[in-house]
Amino acid sequence: MKKNNTCYIIRNIAIIILLCLSAISGEAADFDDIVSSLLGGDRQLELSRRQAAAESEALKASNTLSDPEAEFEFLSTGKGDRKYEFSVSQSFDWPGVYGARNRQIRLEQEGLRIDNELAVNEQCMKLRGLLVDIIAVNKVIAQLSTAADGWSELLETLETAYRRGDVTVIDVNKMRIEAADFKMKLSEAKRLKEELISELLLMSENAGEQAERCGSIAEFPLIEFESLEQYMAKAKAADASLHLARNRALVAKARREVATKSTLPGFSAGYRLSHEDGELFNGFAVGISVPLWRASKERRVAASEEVAAIFGERVEEIKIEKRVDASYRKATDLKDAIAEYGKALAASDNAGLLRRAYDAGAITLTEFVFDMNYFVDANVQYIELQRQYYKMLVELSRYDDMTVD
Repeated sequence: MKKNNTCYIIRNIAIIILLCLSAISGEAADFDDIVSSLLGGDRQLELSRRQAAAESEALKASNTLSDPEAEFEFLSTGKGDRKYEFSVSQSFDWPGVYGARNRQIRLEQEGLRIDNELAVNEQCMKLRGLLVDIIAVNKVIAQLSTAADGWSELLETLETAYRRGDVTVIDVNKMRIEAADFKMKLSEAKRLKEELISELLLMSENAGEQAERCGSIAEFPLIEFESLEQYMAKAKAADASLHLARNRALVAKARREVATKSTLPGFSAGYRLSHEDGELFNGFAVGISVPLWRASKERRVAASEEVAAIFGERVEEIKIEKRVDASYRKATDLKDAIAEYGKALAASDNAGLLRRAYDAGAITLTEFVFDMNYFVDANVQYIELQRQYYKMLVELSRYDDMTVD
């Protein structure tokens, strides 16, 4: 073929691919703003909040005195004798039981709050991870779109050169396959983006307001990679699942205290009025209840539950330690891999080197195209590594915005 007929377009394609292999400029989107907006419109979270509020109110109503009882009795004989009796009484537990129950209720209400906080945090993590996926596919689409345009333009040039007899049909067919392959990859990336946006729309009733904004995000969030010790300290101080496990241990302890105090006697007191044989009697009645059977069994059950809850707290702490350690190690490996890819893709002018090699006759047009294709695919893999890395950072930084006490 005649190089002079295609040299100009080759240079243009090289410049286009070089731009393709460079990072897309622009500031990272404000993740917190988008996520906060989406969380605010999450119907399931709103339902959970309302249910937790209702359960909290129900707990408040569970530690009250039993209702007073009133009884009226009227009896008569065939001889016309009559008598009637009226009584009213109030029963109550040992006084210390109510205070113990109040402590238990406050802890259970705190557990409802933490559980709701955990649900919000998990949904927040899901949203942030989804946004990272959307950013990655946006970057891939930008890469492949630029490359596909370049291949299409080069294909048109080769077809023109073929009609002049400067290239063979084999060269043209190879380029047709390359162009078709890029268009297919681009279509797959666009379909993936549609799926991610659809998933986003299902998660919040106001997601439509943010969908267009999310669809144009071009940069990953700015998240600092901290030390393992820092991540571990944050996790143990703020992880909602660990706080929930600790709360369950405290609730179990409070229940044991309630069960222990419930073994003490209960009392009842009342007023009685009786009319019999023309005489009117009135006075008071006092009763005592001794919980011989039920209370002792409840105390043993509560003690077992406390032991299990304490053990569950330690298990949860170990799970968090392992999860943070695994995420940190994976993030470290990904960071190292990204650095190595960066040396090959960002630090060198691969497109310019290939162009000069072609101009010097060191490589053929086919070799030039395949090598450029190789670097575009490598850059797509580079984006995939970044996607995984930032998802790990999102996981590790989940505690930065936690406010659990």
